[in-house]
Amino acid sequence: MNIPFKKLFLATAVVALVVGAFLVHALAGLVAQPVVFAEPPAFVERYAADMDHSEPPSASTEPDAAKLTTDFSEADALVRHVILDGNSPDLLLRLFAHPEKAKRVKVALALAALNAELTHDEPSGFAEKREQFWVDVEEHLADIQNALYEALIASAEEGTSNRIPYTLAWMPGQGEETIEVLAWAAKHHPDPWVRRFSVFFVVEFGENEDLAVALLRDRTHDPDYKVRKEVLDQRIRRLLG
Repeated sequence: MNIPFKKLFLATAVVALVVGAFLVHALAGLVAQPVVFAEPPAFVERYAADMDHSEPPSASTEPDAAKLTTDFSEADALVRHVILDGNSPDLLLRLFAHPEKAKRVKVALALAALNAELTHDEPSGFAEKREQFWVDVEEHLADIQNALYEALIASAEEGTSNRIPYTLAWMPGQGEETIEVLAWAAKHHPDPWVRRFSVFFVVEFGENEDLAVALLRDRTHDPDYKVRKEVLDQRIRRLLG
């Protein structure tokens, strides 16, 4: 083996070794950390507390916290009547600002579930109906958004799955608070889909470099392979520009 070829071979071997080590570190999950619930952003609870409720929530009617995200069939029916059938959104809007947290959470879950179900169903005409809904409720977007935050946090506490981040990411009014909530969910929600999508959106569309870098570093050790793969894909995307 001549000297130039030997040097090339060694250099190639070193590069392959480095790349292999990087991929093992990024994807193997050898030092994966469990997902643990942590205190969510304070502005979510503060917004709910500051809403002008005509009546305080009753301790006797507020359901147990464990039941918040389990059954929202009544809210689902109402959401469908409003968005799909064009009914007045007045009752729906009252639920998004209701003094009982359970009602806010359930209607938020219903909205997110319908959005996830029909967004890509072109024959349903949902996309146009949803856009009209956002126009009709423009003055109440902050209430809807905060209820979605509350529902996402409640589902993290209870360990239930949903597609709330998808609605939060693309609804009107998305801003820095949405990015902060999704970054929190990427680290502390037990549903791998929620964590994966939240990583994707915060890093690719969040326009917060510090938060993106910190999140990629943190989720390198996610216990789910698909989340770690998303982190790797985002790193490569950023490297290639």
